[in-house]
Amino acid sequence: MIRSLFYLCLLLPSMLSAQAVRPNFLIIVADDVGMAELGPYGSEIDTPALNALAEEGIRFTSFYAQMNCSPTRAMLLSGMDNHLAGLGTMGAGLQSPNQVGVPGYEGVLSDRVVTFARLLRDSGYRTYVTGKWHLGDAPDKLPVARGFDRSFIQTGGDPAGSHFNLDRRPGGMGGYFEDETEVTGMPVAEGFFSSDFYTEKLIDYMRGDPEQDKPFLAYLNFTAPHIPVQAPDTHIDLYRGRYDDGYDVLRETRLAGMIEMGLFPPGTELGERAPTVTPWDALSEAARRIQARRMEVYAGAIDNMDDNIGRVIEYLKQEDLYENTVILFVSDNGAAGFFGYESGPPAERYAAADNSIENLGREGSVMFYGPGWGSAGSVPFNLFKRHAAEGGIRVPAIVSGPGVSAGGAISRSVLMVSDIAPTILELAGVEYPQGTYDGRDILPQTGKSFVPLLRDPQVDVHGDDEVLGLELWGRIAVRKGDWKLLKTEPPFRQDRWYLYNVRNDPGETTDLAGQMPEKLEEMEAAWEQFRELSNVLLPQSLPDRIRPMWLIDDLPHPDPMP
Repeated sequence: MIRSLFYLCLLLPSMLSAQAVRPNFLIIVADDVGMAELGPYGSEIDTPALNALAEEGIRFTSFYAQMNCSPTRAMLLSGMDNHLAGLGTMGAGLQSPNQVGVPGYEGVLSDRVVTFARLLRDSGYRTYVTGKWHLGDAPDKLPVARGFDRSFIQTGGDPAGSHFNLDRRPGGMGGYFEDETEVTGMPVAEGFFSSDFYTEKLIDYMRGDPEQDKPFLAYLNFTAPHIPVQAPDTHIDLYRGRYDDGYDVLRETRLAGMIEMGLFPPGTELGERAPTVTPWDALSEAARRIQARRMEVYAGAIDNMDDNIGRVIEYLKQEDLYENTVILFVSDNGAAGFFGYESGPPAERYAAADNSIENLGREGSVMFYGPGWGSAGSVPFNLFKRHAAEGGIRVPAIVSGPGVSAGGAISRSVLMVSDIAPTILELAGVEYPQGTYDGRDILPQTGKSFVPLLRDPQVDVHGDDEVLGLELWGRIAVRKGDWKLLKTEPPFRQDRWYLYNVRNDPGETTDLAGQMPEKLEEMEAAWEQFRELSNVLLPQSLPDRIRPMWLIDDLPHPDPMP
């Protein structure tokens, strides 16, 4: 009680200043969705709910997340770089030996972080989260300990069993918790699907809260279309035959749509297709049928996700909450174009799957949609999830609601996922604490509020001299103004620095490192600056589960090879 009164007094000034305008927040995070896979970015996949949000608010074309899921989620909730927030790499099993025990590389959300959810809750918000968490499952790492009143979460990276149930099966990652209680063997209704369930849970939490007079934070984290890629038959059937022309044609079609919408200028060149992709025309007829079916399933999962976004929005409208709710949609990384696992439990689960073409996308299948479709999902960028190329880190993002410029604006300003937390706090009138909170030392936020951009979409939040960086598994991206420094590994690049002007060349088609040695030197210095400020410790070696994911000829496949 005494502690509660203390925090109320601490936050009271900002609460009073924002009393009349304290908005609600709905934060929606998609899992493994590329920019080109959504209607507001020119996709053929039907996403009317997201289309409507984009028409009312702002679409971003230069919004950066980490190249993999939990580091992004740590950045989003904390407002700081993932190396500071505890996710310098993924979970403990994906650390390099030299990173074990190093602060910032715990593989869970650090105790040195206070989330914006915690600050909102302590300032009078009711807070809810459903879906993917992936930031730790110890009691002090669960959502209830990090600022959420109610939660139903998946703790691992992909479903413990299937999108069609809440079972935990061999090879599944993590488990499920409701609030502080682990959920095991929970029966589900006929027709259960993860996106439907997490949406309904969120609505139930909002509807059932007795403190309806308080503003709310609702944090909805979809787990589909993350592997295993699955979808309800009713949604898959909507796309039957739509992808028979293949991923090469789809790449060209999607780029043309983006240019027509004004998202990218005429003359924008496609990023290079991933080197592991077999040209569509070189595939056998049987392989084409399987590939087309994979994309039908994936599109069905996106379609279903959008239906559920529409359900939440409809609830807000019915309850007269919509007009005072800031809605932000973002993907946790780019499209997931890798194919399979070489070893470990996920590989065992894959090898035991029923991936017959008749069962793809249904219960019992464990499907990846592969680098061909992943390259199409990343248009106009190069590569996809787990890579520091633009296709892995430049993600779709849309914001709408009170205080947001209306009229379907497009913003090309560079933003980071770590900018979300300070933006929400400013909109809520809550100050980020300095030095300590709840008796713990905390780190300062590294993100920057983009509230000015919400009023004027052309405002540059990060100046041309500001250094923005991302690193994971030794894959490095540094952005400064229009320039980007990139480092990855074979077979995608040689083991050296690459230099691109990504405003003019978003597909990273023209390496300028050899032509502009002074700019290269400047960007290398920018990398060293980011490395020092963000506590980056490069790995001595890559974990087996990360290193070989593109070497598809070395992997076991129960279905015909693409």
